[in-house]
Amino acid sequence: MVEVNHQYELLKKRLLIKFVVIVIGSLFISAMVYLLQYQIQKSNVTLLQDNTLLAAHNTLSRELGDVRKVVKLLVADDILKQSDDSALLEQQVQTHFVNFGLAAENISQIRWLDSQGQERYRVNFKAGQAELVPKQQLQNKSSRYYFTEGMEYSKGDVYITPIDLNVERGAVVTPHEPTLRASYRTISDSFILNGLIVVNFDLSKTLQQIKSLSTMQAQIQLINGEGYWLLHPQKDKEWGFMREKSMLTLGNEDSQLWQVITQLPKSQDLIASHSHATSFLKMTLGNNSANGANDIIVLVKADDSVQNEIVLWSFFIAFACAVSLISISGLYLKRSYRDQRQIIKARAHLEHEQQELLAANTKLQRYIKQQHQLQGELIEAQRLSSLGLMVAGVAHEMNTPLGGAAISLSNAQLINQQLKDKIDQGFTKQFLESSVEKVADNLRLSQVNLEKAIDHVKSFKEMAHDRSSDQLVSFNIEKVINDLLLGLKSRFKASKVTIENKIDVKEDIIGRPGVISQVIESLIVNAISHAFDELDNKLIQLHVYLNQQGELCISVSDNGCGIDDSLRSNLFDPFVTTSRNHGHTGLGLYLVHEWVTSVLNGKIQLVAKEDLPEGIATQFKITLPGLKKNKIS
Repeated sequence: MVEVNHQYELLKKRLLIKFVVIVIGSLFISAMVYLLQYQIQKSNVTLLQDNTLLAAHNTLSRELGDVRKVVKLLVADDILKQSDDSALLEQQVQTHFVNFGLAAENISQIRWLDSQGQERYRVNFKAGQAELVPKQQLQNKSSRYYFTEGMEYSKGDVYITPIDLNVERGAVVTPHEPTLRASYRTISDSFILNGLIVVNFDLSKTLQQIKSLSTMQAQIQLINGEGYWLLHPQKDKEWGFMREKSMLTLGNEDSQLWQVITQLPKSQDLIASHSHATSFLKMTLGNNSANGANDIIVLVKADDSVQNEIVLWSFFIAFACAVSLISISGLYLKRSYRDQRQIIKARAHLEHEQQELLAANTKLQRYIKQQHQLQGELIEAQRLSSLGLMVAGVAHEMNTPLGGAAISLSNAQLINQQLKDKIDQGFTKQFLESSVEKVADNLRLSQVNLEKAIDHVKSFKEMAHDRSSDQLVSFNIEKVINDLLLGLKSRFKASKVTIENKIDVKEDIIGRPGVISQVIESLIVNAISHAFDELDNKLIQLHVYLNQQGELCISVSDNGCGIDDSLRSNLFDPFVTTSRNHGHTGLGLYLVHEWVTSVLNGKIQLVAKEDLPEGIATQFKITLPGLKKNKIS
């Protein structure tokens, strides 16, 4: 018990060390899971930002991409290139501007300014309606940047201004109208007016459409080249440069990010980059400027709460992984501890049982040895009993010839005495001859009886010699069986059993005649003892023959009561008998089986009921291997 407890303690220490190692490994794996999950979540957000960025860019590009074509299409009409300046022409120009503006959904104004900045033609468009501005309401725009820069632009090119808010009479129009202006320089050589055609494009719907693409993970911001927001999730940060709020710039809010953006090369029209979990795309409106005033930055940034959610979710996954690994490992180690305790306990129990089994085995070996000795004694007793039966049979058979010889000798002595008595008195020749003849007859009869007795003794002697020898010899099976039946003759008479023997083997064979005789005798005696009850016609048949393989076959059959089905499967086991109350030990057929299989190297079988000949209740069949004379050692 002390040893078992010691093993329990060692087991606890080993499993505790394993648990500590597993906890450390689980924490390491969880850290890797956290980093991996964080990168996956961050990549998903970045991918979403890129997709949103691309969608916003496509929307903006779709609206602005055809601005040059629209302006060039506007100025390509021949009405604007006529030489006369009549009232009809003025009306035709206005009609052209109205029709063109109504055809384009996002045009809010079309104006034609002269070289001094004075509006000469102006049409306003709102809600699908065109408004011709009277001459007295036309304004001078010579002070506006888009006029001065547009007038300096090359002939035949379209100048595009930065995006800002529409201003009327020095004040920002409310509600705000995000506006992109495109102008075309007209000269008197080709157009009726030397000046600048300016087309205002209303971007309200475009910016609203871009804003609708925003999500918590991808909030869209539009920033001009000076860092002011044109579009921001917080509306109060928008259009700072139009509201004289110079602090509302990306540079003031995130100088590091703005520095990254401003340091991007100017040689590209479209630049996309990532910084600080932010995706941004830089595009130009088409007029390259040294200060980047015509640049538009489309920036997509996750809400501050998204980063916290990514961290918390990654931590939750990692924590769940750690808990799962540690829990599973703990359960495994707990079950392993329980199982190994049972193994230790079972091993200790098994060792105890092995010791008990070893002691029991030693005792069993002693009992087996005693049993073998007892079986040897029983076999010897069986042999002696068989020999006793043979002795009794031979003695009974010798009684008749010896008694006849004794009577013949007694008669001869009587005649001899009568002859002596007649010597003194005298006798006739006829008496003498008669006496001598009678003496000779009695002597001859005595000789015959004595020769029979001698033959019986000789047969008994040969059978006793055969049974005492286990050597392979050449013998005649018919003579061996006849000698055996002679010894059992008295037993047949006492039991009123008829024996029929058929010996088909006439030539000498090689074998152990004593063992074969013993086997046949045991089967016959077994039949006499067990097969017959009150049957009148008791018959035992003995048949000896050679099969096709040259093997010696011996069958012993009887017409008795047969063998019960419950005994057929273990009939040759030791101590199996139905007549134990009559003094039978149940070793007869067991010894027969051992002699046949172990000594004679043959086989014995109880023939099945369905294979029995007609009139036969039980049949034993013995098959012995054939031997040649050169096998005799």
